[in-house]
Amino acid sequence: MKIKILLAFLIVSAGSCTTNPHSADNRNTQQWQQAILQLNTLSKARKHQEVIDEAKQKMSQLLTTANNTEHKDTLAKYARQIINYSYFSYLGSKQFRPGMEYLDSISSIPFLQQYCKHELLSTRAGLHQMEGDNQTAIQLADEYLQLPEYDDADRYIPQSEIVSGVYIYSGNDVPQAIRLLERAMEYYHQGGKFHNMLRIISRLGIYYRLVGNYEKAVATNQEAINSYTDSIAPPNIVIAYGEQANLYGELGMYDRALELNTKAQHYSLLKDSFGLGDLYRYRADIFRRIREKDSTFYYLEQAGKVSALQESFKGVFVNKVLTVDAYLDYPDSVQKALQLALSICPDSIRMPQWAKYELNLHLGRALLETGKAAQGIPLIENAVRGFAQMDMTGKERDANRILMDYYRSAGMDDAFLRCYDRHHAVADSLQMDEKMRAVAAANIRFDAERKEKENKLLSAQVELQQRRLFFNICISIALLLLLIISIAYFITRKKANRLLLEKRRQEIQKLIVRQQELNRHNEELSQQIEQIMATNNLNTISQLTGQSLLSKEDENNFRKSFAAIYPLYLPKLREKYPQLTRSEELLAMLICMNQSTDEIALIMGINRNSVNMLRSRMRKKINLTKEESLDEVIKQYLS
Repeated sequence: MKIKILLAFLIVSAGSCTTNPHSADNRNTQQWQQAILQLNTLSKARKHQEVIDEAKQKMSQLLTTANNTEHKDTLAKYARQIINYSYFSYLGSKQFRPGMEYLDSISSIPFLQQYCKHELLSTRAGLHQMEGDNQTAIQLADEYLQLPEYDDADRYIPQSEIVSGVYIYSGNDVPQAIRLLERAMEYYHQGGKFHNMLRIISRLGIYYRLVGNYEKAVATNQEAINSYTDSIAPPNIVIAYGEQANLYGELGMYDRALELNTKAQHYSLLKDSFGLGDLYRYRADIFRRIREKDSTFYYLEQAGKVSALQESFKGVFVNKVLTVDAYLDYPDSVQKALQLALSICPDSIRMPQWAKYELNLHLGRALLETGKAAQGIPLIENAVRGFAQMDMTGKERDANRILMDYYRSAGMDDAFLRCYDRHHAVADSLQMDEKMRAVAAANIRFDAERKEKENKLLSAQVELQQRRLFFNICISIALLLLLIISIAYFITRKKANRLLLEKRRQEIQKLIVRQQELNRHNEELSQQIEQIMATNNLNTISQLTGQSLLSKEDENNFRKSFAAIYPLYLPKLREKYPQLTRSEELLAMLICMNQSTDEIALIMGINRNSVNMLRSRMRKKINLTKEESLDEVIKQYLS
């Protein structure tokens, strides 16, 4: 017995050992799924601090669990999601420094180093870039590029956006940013998914414009615009329309640029004025190109107010740089340009490289035009080198022209030739006429395709409406004809019924008159019979009595005519009083025809007393009291 108990215990123990790990793993999976769902809910509600606190707690639990499980790949997936939620919450709450410190603190953990190194490097680089620590941001981004590639599209796309932004805002490598986003676009076209893909497409369009690749810029911006389908505009569609407007402004297509800028502003106002400062700056630049001074400075002023209200340090800085550039268009405002440029120089430390180079260019122009060429020319030369490093060929060309004009006027031939050769190479690389034709062709193509789609849709709608109208007309005509035919039929039927009833009444009346005449004739015969009997002339009596009184045929004709007028009368009467005889039924019908007792006696060929006796028998059969009228009871079955 003890042996059996021991065996049973061993079996139960073995079973628990084989089943518990699986059930525990299932519970763990459900637990982490719920944790990620909770983080997602808090993130959507923009409860950034709650996301940060919850993410730290969950990461600590996950790292403890990772040391005690073999399913590390599954946990790695959840760890990457927790890192991303932490990053975007630090970003959204502008806690850049605390975010950098937290991610730096967990970056050396072996589990995260092995499974989440890409996410750690990209998010840390992004936070360092936002904090203004450009050198560390670039260093981390470069480390990211040295890591082995992987084929997880949904994982790669968001990281490429972060790292490309680092190269744009903290470095001078626009081509590297383009390569990262082009790879993301490849993954996207192959089926990769990212909820902010529209934003990536729009940014790639901006980067193409910065390097002078206008045809790709137009095509990419148009892809972003075409991919937008939601009824409420996300920030990304604002970028797409705004950048397309800015691009057309650079190419001299000002009407189209203003039209798209207006659309971008419309979507911006639907989304808490996202990007409105940039849109005002773009609009000011368009008016500046067409020499509308008042509109230029009006929209620059509006842009500065919006950026200040939104506490956008970069927006305020860029707005001042552009205002400096606008002042330089007017000789009486050059001194204002110089003062403003000098006032913002200390703020340029945290700015993107391209913005610093633009500031150098505009400050150098202001110094040059106020007679301080020795200070201004080196700044412009620095801007040219910077634009060249970033492949911003359009800006490089503009800066080179300023230098060429100065060196030529100063008689510095060697410097002029150096700038000329450089300018010639840039101009050749830009091939502006050809590029503008390509962009114009692309613009026409996109507009033509859009118009063609709109025309096809409109034609289909018109055709559908015409078909519906045709069917509605046919149905209306058919219903009208049916109504007319029905009305005509009912009118004809009513008229025919009225004529038939009138004919039946006339027939009954004729029959009654005929019967009355017959009965009078019978009375005369009776009188003659009495006279003959008095004289005992039996032969004559035999001749007179040979004539019939009310014949069977007359009675049948009367019944048919009465039934045609009142088809339900006799059935109702018989159902109520089945014991009535044919004579009593005939009496009832004559009463309904409002015949008097004398008239009934004549019709039925009997005397008045016989009629009264017949009425008396009917009253007994239908159980009438003395107070009840036989005529009223009989007539109630006419209805």
